[in-house]
Amino acid sequence: MTVVVRPATPADRAAIERVVSDAFSDDTRDAGEELDIVRQTWARRAGAACLDLVATDAGQLVVGHVLAATGDLDGHPVAGVAPLSVAPTHQRAGVGTALMEALIGAAAQRGWATLVLLGDPAYYTRFGFVPAASRGIHYGPAGRDSPHFLVRLDDDGAGAALPGGEYRYCWEL
Repeated sequence: MTVVVRPATPADRAAIERVVSDAFSDDTRDAGEELDIVRQTWARRAGAACLDLVATDAGQLVVGHVLAATGDLDGHPVAGVAPLSVAPTHQRAGVGTALMEALIGAAAQRGWATLVLLGDPAYYTRFGFVPAASRGIHYGPAGRDSPHFLVRLDDDGAGAALPGGEYRYCWEL
C-alpha cells in the first residue's frame, strides 16, 4: 500500500470525521469525545497554531489523520497532539507511523520544540516520547503521574528549558 501524508484541507473534513469515528468506535463506546476534540481544535486553532495532516491510500482515500495545536504549559505555548486516527482497515500497516513522523518533522519546521500527548507509552516511545511526569509536566484529567501523558523534546534539546507545570489543550483554554 502506498501512503501519502499531506496537509489536510477543508474538503477533507467529512472524511477525517469518518476516520476518527471508525478508529475510536467499537461495541463498548463511540468516538464522541475524539470527534469533539477534532472539531473544537479546528474551531479554536488555525494557521501556524495548528498542524492538521491526513494520510491517503495512493493519494485518494483518507485513511488516517493526526492533529496538533498549541495549548498552554504554565504560560508557554506547547503543541498537544490529539488524536491520531487510522481507519481500522489500514491499522498495523504503517499509516500511524507515517503520520507521526510527518507531524514531528512539520513541528520541528515550525519551531515547536516540545510535543505532548495522552496515549499508549508502548506505541509512542518509538517516536521519542517519554512520561511527561519525568519532566515535571502533568495533565490534570489524566492524573499527576500518569504514565500515559507523554512529552517529546526536539532532538537539539531546545525544549529542555521548558518549565514544568500543568498542561491544558487548546480546547480547554
